[in-house]
Amino acid sequence: MQSLGPVRKLQTQDQEYMRSAHSAAPYPHVVPVLVPARKSRRAPLLVKVNRALRTVLVALCGVAILGYGLDVAASNDVGKLQEQARRLSEQNTELSAQLLRVISFQGIQDSVLGRFGLRVPEQVLIVKEVQPYPLTSFQPQRHHLPLLAGY
Repeated sequence: MQSLGPVRKLQTQDQEYMRSAHSAAPYPHVVPVLVPARKSRRAPLLVKVNRALRTVLVALCGVAILGYGLDVAASNDVGKLQEQARRLSEQNTELSAQLLRVISFQGIQDSVLGRFGLRVPEQVLIVKEVQPYPLTSFQPQRHHLPLLAGY
């Protein structure tokens, strides 16, 4: 069995070497300090300005989003009003045409004895719209374009 004497001797020599190496110079600072330590509890002026700018930026983004939402709502309302104006214009055109027809036929009817000839329709029938026949789609036999002579 071996004794522990040589091992203890090595341990003490290592400890003495470490003490002498560290007593000559302090530990080297390998990593630089990125954030300097504050001397007081108050934040520096640059930090306050940065916080204020961030707050203003967030507030302006909120205003921009609110403005965009209001713009979308207003354009939706304008679209509805334009559609209503288009319908009223179409209705006005139809009523003007009917009025012109009545006025023009009135003179013809008064001049004709016995009321023969053109008459203003007294009742207008609204007929359901008829769907057109379905079209057969063109399917080429071989080529994707029809062949043209001379090419």
